[in-house]
Amino acid sequence: MSHQKRKLFTGNRGDFYKFLISSVIFSCVIGFFVFLFLIHDMPDLNSLETKGRRASVVFESYDGKTIAVYGDLFRSAVKIDNLPKHVGNSIIAIEDRRFYKHCGVDFIGIARAMWTNILHRRIVQGGSSLTQQLAKNLFLSQSKSLKRKVQEFILALWLERKFSKKQILSIYINRVYFGGGSYGIDAAAYRFFGKKASQLTLYESAKLAGVLKSPATYSPFYNVDKSDQRTALVLSCMVEAGYITEGEMKEAMLEKERLSRLSVPMDENRYFTDWALEQVQELVGIGDEDLVVRTTLDSKLQKSATNVIRNILNEYGFRNGANQMAIVALDKTGAVRVMVGGHTYSTGQYNRALALRSFGSAFKYFVFLTALEHGFDIHDHISDLPITIGNWSPKNYRYQSVGSVSLLDAFVKSVNTCTIRLAQKVGMAAIANKAEQLGISSEIGRNFASALGSSGVNLLEMTAAYGATMKNGIKMTPFGIFSIKTQRGKVLYRASQKHEKRVISHENCEKMKTMMKSLMERGTGRRAKLPIDCYGKTGTSNDSRDASFIGFSNTLVAGVWTGNDNNTPMNQKITGGILPAIAWRDFMLTAFGYSKPIGNVVAEIPEKKRTQKSAAKRRSMQSLINGL
Repeated sequence: MSHQKRKLFTGNRGDFYKFLISSVIFSCVIGFFVFLFLIHDMPDLNSLETKGRRASVVFESYDGKTIAVYGDLFRSAVKIDNLPKHVGNSIIAIEDRRFYKHCGVDFIGIARAMWTNILHRRIVQGGSSLTQQLAKNLFLSQSKSLKRKVQEFILALWLERKFSKKQILSIYINRVYFGGGSYGIDAAAYRFFGKKASQLTLYESAKLAGVLKSPATYSPFYNVDKSDQRTALVLSCMVEAGYITEGEMKEAMLEKERLSRLSVPMDENRYFTDWALEQVQELVGIGDEDLVVRTTLDSKLQKSATNVIRNILNEYGFRNGANQMAIVALDKTGAVRVMVGGHTYSTGQYNRALALRSFGSAFKYFVFLTALEHGFDIHDHISDLPITIGNWSPKNYRYQSVGSVSLLDAFVKSVNTCTIRLAQKVGMAAIANKAEQLGISSEIGRNFASALGSSGVNLLEMTAAYGATMKNGIKMTPFGIFSIKTQRGKVLYRASQKHEKRVISHENCEKMKTMMKSLMERGTGRRAKLPIDCYGKTGTSNDSRDASFIGFSNTLVAGVWTGNDNNTPMNQKITGGILPAIAWRDFMLTAFGYSKPIGNVVAEIPEKKRTQKSAAKRRSMQSLINGL
């Protein structure tokens, strides 16, 4: 090779090396700045122990049972060494079987997941380790981006260097989300099973571990079958990992039937607790400290009322154009013991117990009460003949005029023309004022149609207004909270006995009770009659858009409404004396111990397969409706 060629070659090689070195340096610099960009907003790692969250509000029934949770429920922090071994093992078996073998990032697991996803041509398996999940849940968002994955990778390595495996597992089980506002194993054990994490059985631990993949999908409250299948998978993985034997798995599976029949999901109490939460805001506010609210709700009566509503709607309501029903019940103190605002909370969070609806003839309670206060007596007679006011001529429902009737009979038979004449004599202003005195906050129209219940009123206030007669004339003010405490036990609020004023005289209370009792015995409320003294009034609005029954017996006043959210008419033969009256009776019989509570009723419309007995009962009810 000539000297000139050797120099050219040497020179080119030198340039090439210079270019290569420059490129590497440039790439390193660029990579360094890219790396800085990816980690520039890394969270403060020292904030691990004080990681913030929303304060939780735990609602309890009056007897101490958890009925709903708002915010991030995070009870006591626990250490993995203080829990049964199967608690941690169940989570490791299903979430990260190589947890004790990797450095925070499971490269073998990632490779396995990638190969599985390639074979299935879709993402069917993830490769994130338990430590990576912890890093993501504690510090990062749920977005899927390169930046987030890099930060997750770095944080996972940092966690593994700073903490031992047992510490990481303890932090994980205390922070991971189990659904229902429950963060941490202790909160989840309390939320799902009403116990501490240290008391969890093998099957319960497996069920909670199974929830982690997707709390919404595998919740035992809402997807029983999927939850059971997932739990069985967790137990199977524990066998494969050597944590339990086949025999222990079979023994644990014996708990399946008990846990597959968990009580009515706590969401069914949410109509009540949504209302009570507003009271918490007004009474003490919601800051950074967790709260425990002891409410007035009776969990057994609430469950019974929920099942009564579902039973009535599923069996008779849907087929007759009635798609919703609500019920409230209060004791003599005004404590709300029951509030069910619809067929199913998960499909409609609109609380019909607080909605403004037309209560039809149930509003006559205020008209006749006002008439008594203006000097009328229940045995006084009033004309029942047709009446016309301007272009309006109110009609009577299935009633033939006889000339005149007593106020008692006019009330019992719910005669509209008599009611309008009473309203003319005492004035709509006086009736509206009486309703306001009894707790009706919505505006009552001054037109005479309002005497027949055309103005919008809510079921809770209507029921409390009737409760004043039960209380011998003392006003009833509904309330839902007994006490509010912090998780540490500091009392922030405690309900005190209110000295309500008298709004009905004793004499007029007795006269109203006489009329309402007669209505139950021989009037439109016959189907609501109980084996004990009971008093009530039916109500039906125009075109059967609303039907209601409100009444009381001894120490409990309850109201039932049925209709449709879009205000469409029901079957024209559905009145307050049919479905609402029957629902009221079924509930009250349970409340006073005259019948066993109705068992759990599924939220969906029942399938065609029915027992002969229930089919006969439905035919009997439908025949009753059709024959009216």
